[in-house]
Amino acid sequence: MMENDTPIYVNNTQIENVESYIYLGQRYSTRNKNQVTEIQRRITAGWTVVFVKHRNIFKGNIGTCLKRQVYNSCALPAMTYGAETWALTIQAKNKLAAAQTKMERCMLNITYRDRKTNIWVREKTKVTDVIE
Repeated sequence: MMENDTPIYVNNTQIENVESYIYLGQRYSTRNKNQVTEIQRRITAGWTVVFVKHRNIFKGNIGTCLKRQVYNSCALPAMTYGAETWALTIQAKNKLAAAQTKMERCMLNITYRDRKTNIWVREKTKVTDVIE
């Protein structure tokens, strides 16, 4: 708490002053007014779905069709939850697109060393674009 802040009491209990908090799945901050930290948090949520909850599907020898369905129904909503309130900059759009491309490459079990273009990857996965 800063020196000039007046403490707030409810029922003789002092309310804690916090820098940021999560409300309805979205982080609000008093310091950082831009959406960069929230977008990074949502990207992390998408990776959590891909690598933690559905690792066997994405890393296994399962068809791309099933991987696409899991991505579109689980990872994409985790990444874009609350996106209606974001004021996306070009940098933020690029960050989301890069994360999606990395997840698509994970779906196909290919790396950048395989020298496949992002367009080729998108044609193979046919997932919903995170920016649209």
